[in-house]
Amino acid sequence: MRESRSPEHDSVSIVFIGAFNPRIFQPAWFVSQGLIPADESSEANIQIINNDFCAFETDWVRIEVVDTRWMISSKELPVFEPMRDLALGTFSALSSTPITKIGLNAHAHYRSPSREALDSFGHQVAPKEQLWSPILEDPRTVTVRVQGDRPDKYEGSVRVKVEPSSVIPDGLFVDVNDEFLNHDSTTPSWAIDVLNEEWESHRGRVSHCRRHIVSSLWGEL
Repeated sequence: MRESRSPEHDSVSIVFIGAFNPRIFQPAWFVSQGLIPADESSEANIQIINNDFCAFETDWVRIEVVDTRWMISSKELPVFEPMRDLALGTFSALSSTPITKIGLNAHAHYRSPSREALDSFGHQVAPKEQLWSPILEDPRTVTVRVQGDRPDKYEGSVRVKVEPSSVIPDGLFVDVNDEFLNHDSTTPSWAIDVLNEEWESHRGRVSHCRRHIVSSLWGEL
C-alpha cells in the first residue's frame, strides 16, 4: 500500500559492514565491470580516493568506502531499484569479499500540519508529565529510537527513529533501518540473497512504518 502522505525529502542508503579495499571502488572500476556507463564515470565528482577512503558521487548516487564499511546512498531523488542493482553487481563481481552486516535504510522528512501537532506527537511517543516534567523545565522530545525483532529468517533487527526534521521547519524526520547480520560470513553471497529476496519486503516495511507514524502525526489514527 502506498503512503497516504508523501515525504518532502526522501532518500535511501545501503550499508555493508565487512572488509574492503577502498581504492578499488573508483568510477573507472565500475565502468570496467559494466556497472555504470563511461560518460557517467567521466562526469563523477571524485572527492577522495586512496588506500583508506573512497568517496565520489554521480548525478544520482553517492558511494563512500572505508576498510570496514561500504555505503551507497541516493541523492535528492530516490532511485531504489538502480541503487540495489548497483550494489548487487558490485559484490557479484567481488565474490571473495566478506560481508557480516547489512543495513537497508530509508530516510524521510515530512511536513506536519502545525507546530502544535508536532509537539503533540512528541508527547505521544515520549510522555512528559509523570517522568520528565518533575525534573526538567519545558521537556521536549529530541529523538526516539525503537527496535524490534526481524520478522524473517535472518538475524538482526528493525529500528525506527523519529525526531524533529533538520530541513523542514516544524517537520518530522522518520528513519527506518533494516539490519541483517551474519557474523560467520566469509563471502558476499548471503548479502546478495538478502538484496534479491528481501528488498520488496523491506520497501513494504518502510511504507508501513511511515504510513503509521505520519498518520499519527496528522491525527488520523
